[in-house]
Amino acid sequence: MPDPIILRVLTEAGVAVEDQAVSIVAPGEAGYLGMLRNHAPLVTTLAAGRLSWRRGDGRRRSVRIGDGLMEIAHNRCTILTSRVEASTAEAPQ
Repeated sequence: MPDPIILRVLTEAGVAVEDQAVSIVAPGEAGYLGMLRNHAPLVTTLAAGRLSWRRGDGRRRSVRIGDGLMEIAHNRCTILTSRVEASTAEAPQ
């Protein structure tokens, strides 16, 4: 498997999520954004909603986030948000 995307979700309290992903879907203000490895550099605002990602082993994970900002560059995705709610693990598909 090629190098994964490093995902970090930060709140005022600190690091809420730190994981590796092969794909990420985030709630943008104009609609959901999908990201794969080697995505073009991007900084954007996020709306409250469900952030989901798929790990290299096929497992899917998700959390609900508040509004915030997201930066993706060099296979690193950093999200700054006002809140993060319970994460879920889903079976591989």
